[in-house]
Amino acid sequence: MKQLIAASILAALVLYPAAGQSQEITRTGIAALISGFSATPPTAGFHEFLNEPLVKKYQSGVKKYQSGDKVNMYRLLGIFIRLKHQDAMVRTLGELVAIPTDKKEDQPQHENPKIREFGRAIGKIAGDFGLRFRNVDNRIFEVTLPGKGPDMIGVFTHGDVVPADPEKWVLPDGKRLAPYRLTIIGDRMYGRGASDDKSEITAVLYAMGAIKRAGFTLDRTIRLSIETTEETGGSATEYYKARTTLAPYNIVLDGAYPVGVAEKGFGVVMGKFPVRPGSGDGAEIVDATGGLAINQIPSRARAVIRTSDPARFKRLIDTAARRYVADNGANFRIASSIGDNSLTVTVFGESTHSARPGRGVNPVSRLFDFIHMARKSVPFKSNHFTDAASYVAANWGLDYLGGKLGIGFSDPFMGALTAPVTYVKIKQGALHLAVNPRAPRGREPDRIIADIKRGIATWQTRTGIDAGFDISLKRYMYRDPKGPWIKTLLDIFGDVTGMPAEPRSSNGYTSARQLPNGIQFGPGMPGEKGTAHRANEFKRKTNFLRDTQMIAEMLLRLGNLERME
Repeated sequence: MKQLIAASILAALVLYPAAGQSQEITRTGIAALISGFSATPPTAGFHEFLNEPLVKKYQSGVKKYQSGDKVNMYRLLGIFIRLKHQDAMVRTLGELVAIPTDKKEDQPQHENPKIREFGRAIGKIAGDFGLRFRNVDNRIFEVTLPGKGPDMIGVFTHGDVVPADPEKWVLPDGKRLAPYRLTIIGDRMYGRGASDDKSEITAVLYAMGAIKRAGFTLDRTIRLSIETTEETGGSATEYYKARTTLAPYNIVLDGAYPVGVAEKGFGVVMGKFPVRPGSGDGAEIVDATGGLAINQIPSRARAVIRTSDPARFKRLIDTAARRYVADNGANFRIASSIGDNSLTVTVFGESTHSARPGRGVNPVSRLFDFIHMARKSVPFKSNHFTDAASYVAANWGLDYLGGKLGIGFSDPFMGALTAPVTYVKIKQGALHLAVNPRAPRGREPDRIIADIKRGIATWQTRTGIDAGFDISLKRYMYRDPKGPWIKTLLDIFGDVTGMPAEPRSSNGYTSARQLPNGIQFGPGMPGEKGTAHRANEFKRKTNFLRDTQMIAEMLLRLGNLERME
């Protein structure tokens, strides 16, 4: 019965439009269709899903076939995919999430066995859909849907993920999650990469396969390129560019809706503090752990302190911690636990993507700043950890806007410079501590780098602390948000979601900046807090299905757009 109701909705919206004008199906009609098929998904193919007269009208190419009819055909295919294939899509996403594609220490991604396994999985999916697959030396996995003409549109996403610490994947109710197993609870699909970016890979593959099966023709070829190093600098894209002619227009599915036309410049300030034995009196910090990646703010950071009297030292630390938390917002927690001649101090914050530090609470900066402050009342030996604490407190503190160094500024469209402390690790005889600046337009990278160097040099002169610093910052990206292709993307998002559709700027750093006319189209939804790079990363199933619907329409409309500019 519900399918008959859905068929009548199709007829009313598409076959018998008011006043002889084709009306594009918008959010209300989409919701009615999805509700009509909620209990029993379509069992037949796409053409059977539609009313035959519209199909014949489309296939005949008659003049009275209007642009609104065409948009509806494309939109209906997207709706059909999410109705008919949602269970298969979730299974495919689960298979991709199960492959841990994070970078292993000191191993190039193209040599990572899991990256190669991921490529084989993509090749099999593409083959099952009858799509062309090419493995570009395990750097890029390429899937192509040919068009009639020589023009091409590139779609970019990435299959690599940031590392996951299983210890931190615990829900508020105490349920433990396995990062590399897709776990569905209500509307949430948990798993590393479920949000960033394996859901979008799945969505594009199913959209391309459905377009091919439905027999749609495209004027432009659609080429999906799946990056394997996006989370660690994008070297695979540069390798690809040297060996492949890129499409003149490229859409990156790794940002936020509606359309991202600008990105801040991405930088790294890597401090290297030579490991040295403790000097002076007091307890000694012997280990510290924080973030696992430069572009990830973790949920906790920890220091291990060696002391001959852990109980007494705990009382001193706990007193200092209570004062420090109260003085600095009380939106985080510091806890200590006694070990064998040691005390472990843990700062609990809230993890987030380093591109949006204001959405989390950074425990790494708070740990080092607290250590520096605590030394005023608690005796510590001086070593590389206290050197790093002095550096953080003097140059960065808890201010992720660059205020301590005087490098802060903002652009009305792109927002403010951000610079969170993100990563700490001892390797190659030094304590490595990273800051991840992201800068909008308004100042060139050379000037910002010079200001950072000047501020750090002033601190080193004052303290005499020996440390080296590698500083890099890439220029921001800005695309002129004009042209029929941008308008088409905005129309798709606005019609399907009912939300305002205006070009936007992104704090993130994606492959878009490396590509001709590269822009972002999702998948982050306005007003929703992203979970990428966090413990308990998840993708809402409703968003996943809606993404697939919009991507299918995007491929068809841009693939047959009369002109892009």
